[in-house]
Amino acid sequence: MNLQNLAITAGVVPWVLYVLAAAALAWLVWGRRRHLSRWVPGAAMAAGLLCILVWLFSERVWNLWGSPLPKRVYAYAGVGILALLLIVPKILDLRRVPARIAVVPAALVVVLASGSLINQNFDYYPTLGSVFGDAGVKMESLEQFKSQEGRDPAPKAKRSDSPTTLANWTPPEGMPNQGTVVSAFIPASISHQASSAAFVYLPPAYLATPRANLPVLVLIHGVPGGTSDWIRNGRIGQFMDDYAASHKGLAPVVVMPDAGGKWASYPPLCMNTRQGQAGTYLSQDVPNWVKATFGAGTHSSSQWAVGGFSYGGTCAMQLAMNYPGVYPTFIDSSGENQPTIRQGHQVLLQQYFGGSAAEFQMQNALDVIKTRKYPDTAGIVTVGTDDQFYRPQGIQVYRGMKKAGINVQLQDAPGGHAWPAWRYGVENNMDWLMARLGVAG
Repeated sequence: MNLQNLAITAGVVPWVLYVLAAAALAWLVWGRRRHLSRWVPGAAMAAGLLCILVWLFSERVWNLWGSPLPKRVYAYAGVGILALLLIVPKILDLRRVPARIAVVPAALVVVLASGSLINQNFDYYPTLGSVFGDAGVKMESLEQFKSQEGRDPAPKAKRSDSPTTLANWTPPEGMPNQGTVVSAFIPASISHQASSAAFVYLPPAYLATPRANLPVLVLIHGVPGGTSDWIRNGRIGQFMDDYAASHKGLAPVVVMPDAGGKWASYPPLCMNTRQGQAGTYLSQDVPNWVKATFGAGTHSSSQWAVGGFSYGGTCAMQLAMNYPGVYPTFIDSSGENQPTIRQGHQVLLQQYFGGSAAEFQMQNALDVIKTRKYPDTAGIVTVGTDDQFYRPQGIQVYRGMKKAGINVQLQDAPGGHAWPAWRYGVENNMDWLMARLGVAG
C-alpha cells in the first residue's frame, strides 16, 4: 500500500484517530479529586478563553481570514488546547513513572485529532502525502522537462495546426498513461508584476508524438494560498489524469500562475493598480508565455478558460469580464461579489486606487458589465450550500450577469467554503468546459 495516497479526511483512518483521541482525552481528564475538581475545570476555562480571544482578534480585530470561519473550527482547536493544558496537572496527579511518560503522547494524539477535525472541515490535506507536499502526479522543473530526450515544449513540426478534438484524435502508440506537472517562472515581460513559481499540468495527449493541439485552463488559487494549492490540495493533476484516461488522453493544459504577488501584504487582486499590474500579467504575460513555451491555445481565444476558488474565483470573474477576448469561458467557485482585502474597502481604495472609487469601478466586474456586451462569453458560478458568507455574494454575481445578458449558470456545490465546494466547479463541469474549448461536443 502506498502511504502517500492514504486518505486522511475520509475512510477508516480519521475514525481510528478519533477513537484513540477520545480515550486519551478521557484518561487525561480522569484523576484524583483535586485533579477533577480544580485542574480540569481551570484548564477547560483557559482553553475556552484562548479560543474566544483567537476568534476575537483573528476575525473581529485583524480579519485574518477575510471571512468568518465556522465556529466548530475554534471548538476543535479548543479540544487540542485543553489536552496540552492538562499535561502538567496530569503528570503531577500520577505516581507511576510509566504512566507519567505516557501523558505527553496522549496529549499529542488529542492535538493530532483536533488538527484532523479542522483539516476534515476544509479537506485541505486529503492524503498523507499532501501534508508533505506530494501532489499525486509526476512533477519536474521546466529545465528537467526540456532536457529529456525528444522533449521540445513547443515543436511546430510535431503538432497539428488545427485544434485537436475527440473526433479527429487517434492516440498514437507510446502515448503515456499519465500527465506530468512542470514548474516554471512565468516572466512578466509586459506587466513587470512580481510573482513566484507557477505550475503547468500537461496531459497525456500533450506528451504524445505527434502532439495534440490542446486548449488551456488557467486556474487561480486563493489567498492565503499559493500556486501549489490546486496541485497538492485540489489534486487537479490526478483528476485530469482520470478524465484523460476516458477521453483518449485529452484534457486541457492547466496553468496555475501566481495571482497573489508572492504573498504580498496587499495582494494584486488580478487588477491593474498601484499594487501591481496583475490584470496585464494574467491577460497578456501568462497567455503569451504559454503559447510560446508549450504551443497550447494557439488557435484562438475560444481555446482559453479561466477558473479559481475564493480569491481565485473572484479573479476568474474579474478577468473574464475585463478581458473577454482573452478568457471567454470562466468558472467562478465560491468567489466574492468584488475584490476585497482583509483591511477593508476604504483601505483598498486608498492603497490600490489613491482613494478613487471611480478608478475602482472602472475595473470592478459588476460595474464593468453595465456598459459592455459579452456575446461570446459563458461561465459558471458555483456556491457552497453551507457557505453562509460567500454564497450570497455568488448569487449576486450570477444575478448581475444574467441581468447584463451574459450566458451564465448558477450551481450549488457541496459543503461550505472548503475544497469539496472548490473542486466541484471544475470537476462537475469538465464536459461543458471541453465543449466550450472545442475539444468535445
